[in-house]
Amino acid sequence: MADVINNIILTLVSLALVGLIGFIAEYVKTYVEKNVKNANARKAIEKALELVTLAVNTTNQTFVKDLKDMGSFGLDEAEEAFNASKKAVVDMLDEETRKILDEEFANADKFLNQAIESKVWESKK
Repeated sequence: MADVINNIILTLVSLALVGLIGFIAEYVKTYVEKNVKNANARKAIEKALELVTLAVNTTNQTFVKDLKDMGSFGLDEAEEAFNASKKAVVDMLDEETRKILDEEFANADKFLNQAIESKVWESKK
C-alpha cells in the first residue's frame, strides 16, 4: 500500500515539475525574443542552449537509457544525470559566453539549471 501511495505522490510531483519546466522553457524563449537586443547576448544564449542540448542528449544516451532499460532509474539517478549534464555544459562553456549569461540573467548557473530542466522535459515529449 505504501508503494502505491509513493508512486501516486511521485507521479503528481513529476506532473507538477513537467508543467513548471514547460512554463520556464516558454518564459526563457519569450524573454530572449523580446528583451535580448544585443546580438552578442543572443548568440551567447543560443550557444549555451546548444551546449545544453548536446549535454542532455549525451547523458540520456550514455547513462539514463541504460538505467531505465534495467528499471533502476530513480530520484538519485535523476539527480546524478542532471549533475552530469550540468558539468558537461560548464566544461564546454567558454568564459566569454558565461560572462554574457551572467550579465543578461544575473546568474548563469540558474539559467543553465533551467535550460537543462527544460531540455530534459522536451526530450520526454
